[in-house]
Amino acid sequence: MIHLDGRYFKDEAGRTLLLRGVNLSGATKVPVIPNGATWNKVGFYDHRAVSFVGRPFPLAEADEHFRRLKAWGFTFLRFLITWEAVEHAGPGIYDQEYLDYLYDVVKKADEHGINIFIDPHQDVWSRFTGGDGAPGWTLEAAGFDLTRLNETGAAITHQEKGDPFPRMVWPTNYGKLAAGTMFTLFFAGRDFAPQCTVDGVNIQDYLQGHYINAVKAVALRLKGLPNVVGYDSLNEPSNGFIGEKDIRKTASGIPALNDNAPTMLQGMALGAGCPQTVDVYNISILGMRKVGTRLLNPGRVSAWLPGRADI
Repeated sequence: MIHLDGRYFKDEAGRTLLLRGVNLSGATKVPVIPNGATWNKVGFYDHRAVSFVGRPFPLAEADEHFRRLKAWGFTFLRFLITWEAVEHAGPGIYDQEYLDYLYDVVKKADEHGINIFIDPHQDVWSRFTGGDGAPGWTLEAAGFDLTRLNETGAAITHQEKGDPFPRMVWPTNYGKLAAGTMFTLFFAGRDFAPQCTVDGVNIQDYLQGHYINAVKAVALRLKGLPNVVGYDSLNEPSNGFIGEKDIRKTASGIPALNDNAPTMLQGMALGAGCPQTVDVYNISILGMRKVGTRLLNPGRVSAWLPGRADI
């Protein structure tokens, strides 16, 4: 029997009870300040001066939302947070205002009899690689120049691509240079980049340590709230380039090919400032198909910060 403050998730016969709930919510993936809407490029690269206070909704609206959810029969929420929301200002600098806001919102949920499962959310590593999750400084720690990721084909973002933004193009970032490199470093930096260190620590241990400590900071702030039933590990992790047999192909971790589809080797060459002609795909109701080719990075721009090694 699983029991938490009078709330049972199995009945007396040991039968598992259905947890009726929803995600709360996709809005938590982007900051409130500046306006984090993906179409908005203004302030996008000022990644340390952001605030997620008010995601998923302002505290003043919490009662209204929780009453509505409870009336619809939802008593369990997968509550999305991001690493960036907690530690955006820099390594080891936690946004205490956000942690206080988070505590207040989760406490409000308890007042309405709603249980919470905290989900440290990410999609394709970070907002700066076309998704959400990790702070911008994690990419800079690895040596990436955030402002050059789109130009070098290392990532595709709505902020840089503009409209019309191809439907379901964001998952393709898993196979591009930026996200692919970051996941490789996060899970296997000691093996694949043993000389890549930050403050004397291998990049794998550096990234993992900061991620775990950021989630720990959340757990410590929410400690004692009876409706917090657990924490997820990491939403949608990727193997990056780990285990790939042939880097002359597109990465196997890409759910679908859409728009620019560089091979892994082409992605590395593009990041090093070498122009490449890559395949271009389109997704339709008939599936995905190659529709042509496109020259990327004709200006021979590097994806790496000045003086930083091309991993």
